[in-house]
Amino acid sequence: MYKDFFKPLFLDIKNFILDILFPVYCLVCEKQGEDFICPACQLKLKKLEHQFCIICKKPSIGGLTHQHCKTPYAPEGLISMLDYKDEAVADVLIKGKYKFVEDVYKTLGEMLFEFLKTDCLELLASVDALAPLPLHKRRLRWRGFNQAESLCQSLSEKLGLPVIHALQRTKATKTQKDLKKEQRITNVENAFALSSNFQKDDLIGACIILIDDVTTTGSTLLEAAKVLKQSGAKAVYCLTVARD
Repeated sequence: MYKDFFKPLFLDIKNFILDILFPVYCLVCEKQGEDFICPACQLKLKKLEHQFCIICKKPSIGGLTHQHCKTPYAPEGLISMLDYKDEAVADVLIKGKYKFVEDVYKTLGEMLFEFLKTDCLELLASVDALAPLPLHKRRLRWRGFNQAESLCQSLSEKLGLPVIHALQRTKATKTQKDLKKEQRITNVENAFALSSNFQKDDLIGACIILIDDVTTTGSTLLEAAKVLKQSGAKAVYCLTVARD
């Protein structure tokens, strides 16, 4: 009985102390508040005007992979919510990753949920699980968290879908944003494998949403989706907060 009383009390005190020592500021307008992206700034972040085929990069309804672009191991589509070319969008994602603000991804996950609920109801009805794009263990140790996993956890709470860690990164790749298009493809080639605690039978027939924070050429997502499809996944849809 005492444990049930003191645990919430301890958490309240802990949060109170953290709020004093490390107050929450909106990463966009820098006003102090309760979220790292305040409600007003959430509305100001520029939405992506058009979705694109992940293969040919041309406009596509709902981000679906064009019929003539499909291959056995290509994802079924790529859906992105925000336009990375918007300075505020890029700033939020860069600060989140490189200033180690993990909690911003909880807010971004909630925004993704509202976006999916409005634009992708048909997709949500068919999905079995969410899968984060994994970080290499060295980068995970340095950053302390995987932003894709944080997004998955936030979305999972809203959607009631399980998060599966089906992939592992087997190659310490360079940061994609610093590379040219051809280099990006080579950089992520064979960078992923099925996790050691997963069996191919675990994925057979599954429809999975593969999640990351931002995509540019889509090379990383294509490589990761290929492993999931080769391992038996029936369908893979890629989802990112933003697209460059």
